Amino acid sequence: MRILFTGGSGKAGRHSIDYLLERGHSILNVDKVHLDNPKVLTRFADIADAGQVYDVMHSYANYDELNAGTGVPAFDAVVHFAAIPRLLMTSDNECFRINTLGTYNVIDAAIKMGVKKVIFASSETTYGICFADGEVKPEYLPIDEDHPT
Repeated sequence: MRILFTGGSGKAGRHSIDYLLERGHSILNVDKVHLDNPKVLTRFADIADAGQVYDVMHSYANYDELNAGTGVPAFDAVVHFAAIPRLLMTSDNECFRINTLGTYNVIDAAIKMGVKKVIFASSETTYGICFADGEVKPEYLPIDEDHPT
């Protein structure tokens, strides 16, 4: 599959990209930080800017695609990990802008570009474990939609 991966340079993204590469997928990483992996091109983009998101959704994923001479193929899937991962890394307004507007732009562009699969990864902070008062342990892992709140 040809996969556009947002946030692939981050802690979870780099491992997920390695996993996908091992299974033969072609990846284009979209991030603000370069991924040090010679098998993956990184396109620098601000996902909160819809124009930049559309631009990368219509990009070559690797140099081999240039040789075909048939134009830019559509992505088969988008994996969206790009986000401000936790509080206090930036202002609340900037965190909201990137995480909310950025996610909207990625999903909107994927739909309009005909991408059939969009995989969205949430942050561990949404479960209330990281910044809870005292120690909070989940009843089971992985935490799913049925986990008690």
